[in-house]
Amino acid sequence: MEKENIENKMETLIFLSKEPITVEELAKFYSLSLDETNEILSTLKEKRKESGINIRIENGAVFLVSNPLYGEDVKKFFNPELKIKKLTKPTMETLAIIAYKGPVTKGEIEQIKGVSVEKTMANLLEKNLIYISGKKKAIGTPNLYEVTEDFYSYLNITEKSELPGYSQYEKIEMLYKENEERSSEEPGIIEKIKEKIDKKEDVEVENEIE
Repeated sequence: MEKENIENKMETLIFLSKEPITVEELAKFYSLSLDETNEILSTLKEKRKESGINIRIENGAVFLVSNPLYGEDVKKFFNPELKIKKLTKPTMETLAIIAYKGPVTKGEIEQIKGVSVEKTMANLLEKNLIYISGKKKAIGTPNLYEVTEDFYSYLNITEKSELPGYSQYEKIEMLYKENEERSSEEPGIIEKIKEKIDKKEDVEVENEIE
């Protein structure tokens, strides 16, 4: 089988898969060694370096991702501000859990909230506010979820450590429910994120008036 032909076939599988494909899965499917598969993927990654869609290999999984060089256009076109403004409180709670706890599985989120988040997760995935970052090494190998750059960009931050109150909330139960001592003094996580969003909107309104 010609190398270029395998590259095209692998690229097709990666594009069509709704979940991350591992290097090991590709190697097994095409009866190749891991070294041979990694070499093919590296070549494919290099070829796509200047295109709008890049190949990313992380923790043994292969993804198709947008080129960071065109991130500004993506942000402007898809307007993450509108996506977050339209979210319900339960959806914001789920998003906050993923933001602070991620990478986290759907089952872990449901344990925390006590309700199914199937539709909520589908909604967040559709809005590109969360993404599947890999699989957990556990029974059933469930998907792991994290927030996207769209989410961070709307809050004007670049990483998890900059989230409101992040240093104070190392345990997952503190994401949306604070202990009694703190609850009387400070707003919860959801309120902090909402406050940050409201401040951003106030600044935007002032700029429009000027």
